[in-house]
Amino acid sequence: MLSLTAQLDNFRQGGELHRLFEHIPNVMFFAKDRKRRLFLGNQRFLEHCGFKSIDDVKGKLDVDIFPKYMTDKFEADDRTVFHTRKPLLNLVELFPTRDRLPEWFITNKYPIFEHRGKVAAICGLIQPYERVFDADNDPVSKVVKLIKTRIAQTINIPALATEAGLSQRHLERLFKHRFGISPREYILRLRALIAADLLKSTTKSITEIALETGFYDHSSFTRQFKNHFGTLPLKYRKSATGS
Repeated sequence: MLSLTAQLDNFRQGGELHRLFEHIPNVMFFAKDRKRRLFLGNQRFLEHCGFKSIDDVKGKLDVDIFPKYMTDKFEADDRTVFHTRKPLLNLVELFPTRDRLPEWFITNKYPIFEHRGKVAAICGLIQPYERVFDADNDPVSKVVKLIKTRIAQTINIPALATEAGLSQRHLERLFKHRFGISPREYILRLRALIAADLLKSTTKSITEIALETGFYDHSSFTRQFKNHFGTLPLKYRKSATGS
């Protein structure tokens, strides 16, 4: 009997496995071996991550592609699947969009077993959050959309709850269930993530970025940024840009 590696390599060479997902709209597919190295991905996943072919991504770890604040969670979830031998479903997590800004996606991860029952690899499906939860009918999605459009403004959480047709207490409970954090924490995290991208991709001053992402001033921005990234904005920029 062929080993799992040989079987999966046959799939890769023939293209059958990942081609199953090529024509499903808005779905990204990937697979990793026990060392968490990528070895399969459909074209949507490859292009989303900035690659052209499976050969470009084969053997890479998450940390080679994505920011560390994302890869820590990816790794923890992968290890859970390997350990429990069970899928992890409907994970709401941050994943880069094609323009590298962080967005919320829904990920499902599944174990791949070899013939003796050992988990030899994992595969996953990633879908945009908005495609899974209808913003017109899902109150949490509506609030997420409102926050994104008002990120530079002062955001009033009770007002957001009212616009979504919820009490503030109910909104807090729904956010905690779906994201594991409160609406306030969500706002601060999103602001810090957008700020991090601006630090890497622009030459705007720290103060300009602070105001553009809704922080009151330079000091409050610096404090919150360090809470999320463990370093100061200027050090982060130097490290991210190599300057």
